[in-house]
Amino acid sequence: MEQKSDTKPPEIKLNCCQGRPAPAPVVEGWKQFIQLPEPARKDIWSLLGPVLFEPTNPANKQHIESFIKKHSLTEETLAGAIQSCVFLLRQASSLDMDASAFQQDLALLSGGEQQYAETIISQYDSAKANLRKILVQESLADHGKVLVGMDWRMDNVSASNRGAKLNTTVVLLTLKYRENNRIERTTLQLTPDAIKELKLFTDRFSR
Repeated sequence: MEQKSDTKPPEIKLNCCQGRPAPAPVVEGWKQFIQLPEPARKDIWSLLGPVLFEPTNPANKQHIESFIKKHSLTEETLAGAIQSCVFLLRQASSLDMDASAFQQDLALLSGGEQQYAETIISQYDSAKANLRKILVQESLADHGKVLVGMDWRMDNVSASNRGAKLNTTVVLLTLKYRENNRIERTTLQLTPDAIKELKLFTDRFSR
């Protein structure tokens, strides 16, 4: 009777895992990535960008569905590949690894083949810069709200139930901030005096 072998596949130790073995789901997900059709692999950054930089954006679901349809994939196959790429990119970026060291890791996962890493490496440096900004924001958000953007609109208050001929310019300033991995918003109304005070504040820190 033929006996089944209990031998486990060799562990793959990666620089981006600080010399520890890559988690099994990451290894399996990378296998799914390299098995994608070549056009899908070459197009992977059209999906990786939104998922990496705006993971909570509801529009990502539509991006994924469009990618699956465009390249005739299954959701299961793509999910593992994307999760593996995201993990590896975030790990390498968090350690500020250079592209050559990261490429070595990807080659190890690919059985020594270099071509599968080329697409990921092609945009690694720019992705790392953006990811490290996000890591700073996330580190700060662990201890409170972090301002990440703003929108504004200018209005004129001509009259209200409190008075006529007010003729005051008001800026509606919507602050976008990160809290608990969510982007929240709050809107403030700034009078001309408040705008002057805000300008004094920003001028002090922009020198």
